[in-house]
Amino acid sequence: MRQICWITAWLIAIGVMLLSGANGYADKHQAEEKPFKVAMLLSASIDDQGWTTLGYEGLKAIEKELGAEIAYVENITPAAQEARFRAYALDGYHLIFGHGYEYQEAAKTVAVDFPNTIFVNTSGSIAVAPNLAPIDSRAEGATYLLGILAGAMTKSGKIGVLGGRDVPSINSTFVAFEAGAKSVNPDVEVQWNYVGDWVSRDKAKEITLAQIEEGFDFFFHNADVAALGMYEAVEIAQAAGKQGWTFGSNRAQHEVSPTTILASSVIKSDVFVQIASAVKSGTFEPKPYVFTMTKGGAIEMHYNPKLKDKVPAAVQKQVAAAKKQIFAGTLEVPQIAFGDNE
Repeated sequence: MRQICWITAWLIAIGVMLLSGANGYADKHQAEEKPFKVAMLLSASIDDQGWTTLGYEGLKAIEKELGAEIAYVENITPAAQEARFRAYALDGYHLIFGHGYEYQEAAKTVAVDFPNTIFVNTSGSIAVAPNLAPIDSRAEGATYLLGILAGAMTKSGKIGVLGGRDVPSINSTFVAFEAGAKSVNPDVEVQWNYVGDWVSRDKAKEITLAQIEEGFDFFFHNADVAALGMYEAVEIAQAAGKQGWTFGSNRAQHEVSPTTILASSVIKSDVFVQIASAVKSGTFEPKPYVFTMTKGGAIEMHYNPKLKDKVPAAVQKQVAAAKKQIFAGTLEVPQIAFGDNE
């Protein structure tokens, strides 16, 4: 009787092992058939060396670190946003990024129809839903430090800032930049201008050249491709023997204009990987994902290593002191509340 029971138990164990192996193979086979899929909608070219390149680098980091299957589409017009979101959702993508403030409404509209797809807007104030959330990359701490550099080093007392469009996420970086400049030079003039879009290089160049003629000598942007025109204008001024310095935005843009960019405010690709990891692991929460210089480890200010010696040691100390205060919580950097998430 004991022998029969032993044989029965042995057969059951073998059956469990075989079943487990079959299930493991099925699970593995299913995973191979359905990889983690992530897509991104981009308003400009991935070669812009600015905001769009940042998004593309984030997507490539997701591919490398999470083994994801990725897809993206460039130069999306507002009219095409909803259709592109729907196309990726219908194709089984688990996570779709709309890379920019302008994708909010389209993402909100399409998300209702695809509850099993996660939609993430990389800048903005969109209200959350079970499958919809914004990334709120607050670069104000870094842009405040850039403002200190400009305010302390300007010879004319005139600084220009250039935006692609007049939207809160752009303006908030300008508020912080201006506050940084005036913290060390209360009388400095900071003039705001907008291109009207993200790609009009010639218009950005025209605006900047006009400011140079008026004596402006420092320039900060949040204008994506259009900023290339700003850099070109300042390079022309330098060639003519005039003082002119610029800053990079969203990425370390030093190689874009090596002779003019003193430093950059930087958003690291970590922000994209962190969100994608949460979606892949099933731990995604419908909430604003907020990153600052002191939270999330994804916002930094980088000097241009080739031009850092152009920044006086005393000014570098002012920047370091302000950064220390920001991390200590004793310096609150001014910024604009985006609405739903503030």
